[in-house]
Amino acid sequence: MASLYSRPVFALALSTGLLLAGTVRAQEAPLKFGKLEAKEATALLAVPTADSAAAEVLCDFGQSSIQGKNEGFELKFERTARLLIRRRAGYDHATVRVLLYHDPKGGGREELLQLKGLTYNLTGTTLSKEPLRTEAVFSRKVDERLDEYAFTLPNVREGSIVEFTYVIKSPFLFNLQDWQFQQDIPVRWSEYRTTIPSFYRYKELTRTYWPFALNETGAKAYATTYREDTRTSYGSIPTGSGNSYTITTQALTRRWVQKNLPAFHPESFMTTERDYLSRVDFELERIQFDEKRPPQFIVGNWAEIEKELLEKESFGQYLRATTAVSTAAAPLRTLPDPTERAAAVRQQVLAAVGYSGSTGTHVRNTAKRVVELRQGNAAEVNLLLVAALRAAGLDAQPLLLSTRAHGRIQTELPVVSQFNYVVAHVALPEGKELLLDATDASLPHTLLPDYCLNGQGRLLGPAGKWVNLADNAPHLLYTNAQLMVNARGEIQGNIRQEYAGYAAAEHRRPLPALRQQWQQAHPDWQITTIEASAPDVARPVVLELKASLPGAEAPAATLYLRPLQQLILPTNPFTQAERLYPVDFTTARRLECIVNITLPAGYAATELPATMQLVLPNEGGRFLFNVSQPNPQTIALLGRLQLTKTHYSAEEYHALRELYTKALAKLAEPIVLQRQ
Repeated sequence: MASLYSRPVFALALSTGLLLAGTVRAQEAPLKFGKLEAKEATALLAVPTADSAAAEVLCDFGQSSIQGKNEGFELKFERTARLLIRRRAGYDHATVRVLLYHDPKGGGREELLQLKGLTYNLTGTTLSKEPLRTEAVFSRKVDERLDEYAFTLPNVREGSIVEFTYVIKSPFLFNLQDWQFQQDIPVRWSEYRTTIPSFYRYKELTRTYWPFALNETGAKAYATTYREDTRTSYGSIPTGSGNSYTITTQALTRRWVQKNLPAFHPESFMTTERDYLSRVDFELERIQFDEKRPPQFIVGNWAEIEKELLEKESFGQYLRATTAVSTAAAPLRTLPDPTERAAAVRQQVLAAVGYSGSTGTHVRNTAKRVVELRQGNAAEVNLLLVAALRAAGLDAQPLLLSTRAHGRIQTELPVVSQFNYVVAHVALPEGKELLLDATDASLPHTLLPDYCLNGQGRLLGPAGKWVNLADNAPHLLYTNAQLMVNARGEIQGNIRQEYAGYAAAEHRRPLPALRQQWQQAHPDWQITTIEASAPDVARPVVLELKASLPGAEAPAATLYLRPLQQLILPTNPFTQAERLYPVDFTTARRLECIVNITLPAGYAATELPATMQLVLPNEGGRFLFNVSQPNPQTIALLGRLQLTKTHYSAEEYHALRELYTKALAKLAEPIVLQRQ
């Protein structure tokens, strides 16, 4: 697979009339609504759909521009799309949903205009057209700022071609429409164009794992008219009698095209799909109508955003509130070791306030109210933690991050909406640092929840900077087994399994649940007794079992033993022959197994698996298998699989998959015993 298809491309550009790569002539639209003829429909239906998908996007075309209106400017977004519905399973794609933003305080509202739709059905050489009816359009309130409009194209059946077009007018200049090229069905052609006058500048972030057929920048003359209402001592009178103004300037034009995109399918070990879909996003950075005057910055730098956030009542003032939690933390100043002190403070917060399960970067209740309720969201709990750490004499600051389900942070875009979680950062002596979270009591103070391990977080306060969220603690499973074999091939003995690091949190649960979990993972084993110990969250969870693997009904002259196959690697997590996207683990992974087997009397080992050592490129990991025979009646097995990285590119996937495949094959090789 060529690297162009498997390595992500992230490009940041400033959309401005002053930075031009050349002038682009007007281009014909790739799709015109209502212009499909029977001959073209026949040709479209004759082309097989990629991957035999139930539906596909034939063409999706959008364009955005800024134009004048009463009392200022507005965004105009136009979209026209055509889809082919192959089978009944694709009928859902004939329903389209459009989100519109409104300001509950200022009263501004986006409008959906010029909505039209058609369903084409080809019968022989006759192409019928059925239009979308007004009564098929529904709206609902999503939240206080978003409304959803939904419509379903009529008379859809297998082989239908559906088409729709609409316009959105928005008074919110910050809300330049983003564009997603890739979808969960194949896309033959996706195109987006923007025309931005020079007095508006947007930050543009393009991300893709697929090449652009076109990625053009140009310039053209721009003119628009806007009207100012007549103003009297009673205020503005929007009667149309005000003054009209025409503004001319240069505009930056952008055009992106991707074609023949495969359907997006989530793969194992990924963050949110938004991190992988081909798309372009925008943020309004500044407005400048007069070059002789300073610009108005909409998106500031990180320092400005941090200062504003810390001054907000819903965030920064929360840190300065005195509560029972911060009061209780003050006496801990006497603990000399700052790490131990931080751990003690976190323990107090865990005991005082529970986690509601809701993420976010803003509080909903006052600090005192959260303590009274004994429950809060992630921001409330961890801002209480920061305040308590400060009360205990520690240098603590909030650290903003984005969870894995929310998506990776783009550090080039200083926008608070990228974050959805807050943890505490403590500066330690000798330049060391400690990240703390008080939402999960099953984790030690040294570990953040695994869903927080997502790239980088932004530290607020005087030392504002980016902080790497990668954790050195692995996901570790260690197995030690002392087993005996009888003449029927039955294996029985003692098994000790230790779950450390992030694996411990997954197994820190009541014994009945642990037993069920182990039995599901090892269905062939029969458990006689089982005990678990987890003295504290800083130590591994230990499971000790007496168990057996059934043998034959009668003694056999030849026995085949495969004990490791059932103990450490039941399945290969990488089943796909090809992978389009990187493998993204939350943390490094280790599996270790030591097994000593006592042979039945009168039997000898006649075949033993050969020793194997495999190493991944770029120090990405290794597999080691070793078998030895300390004496004629004892066989010692060692298996170790170690992945040292958390991120493996699509180019590295084949080697990673091959490592697991060969490791499983080696663990499945039998030990052959013969009766002497």
